[in-house]
Amino acid sequence: MATTRTDQIGQAAGKVADVLTGARTDTSGLMSAVIAYMGNANSPGRKDLHARARKAGLEDQVIRWETHPTNTPVDESVVTTLIPDPVIDRFSNETGLSRPATIKGLSDLLPHLARLDG
Repeated sequence: MATTRTDQIGQAAGKVADVLTGARTDTSGLMSAVIAYMGNANSPGRKDLHARARKAGLEDQVIRWETHPTNTPVDESVVTTLIPDPVIDRFSNETGLSRPATIKGLSDLLPHLARLDG
C-alpha cells in the first residue's frame, strides 16, 4: 500500500521527535506537546502563532511551512519569537527537556508541525 506524502512527513517528524526526546516509544514527547498546542487550523495555539508571526513579519514564512514543509531547521530566535515563553516552558516541563533543548527541538520541528492538523 502506498504511503501518502502526509504520512511520510508525519513518520519523519515522529522519528525526529523520538530522537530529540530520547524516548523512542514515549508518546508524551515534544512532538505530541506541540501538536496539542497547534491543534487544528482554528486552535488558539495556531492562531497565536500566526498573530505573532504577522507582528514579527514572519507570517509568509509560516504560510510557506504550511504549504511546503522543509527539513531545514529555523533559527532559534524564530522559535522564541513565534512561541511564547510560558508555552516553551510548558513544553520543557512536559517533556523533561531543558529549555535550550526544547528550543533546539522546536527549531527542528516547527517547519513540519506548522502544517499538521493535530
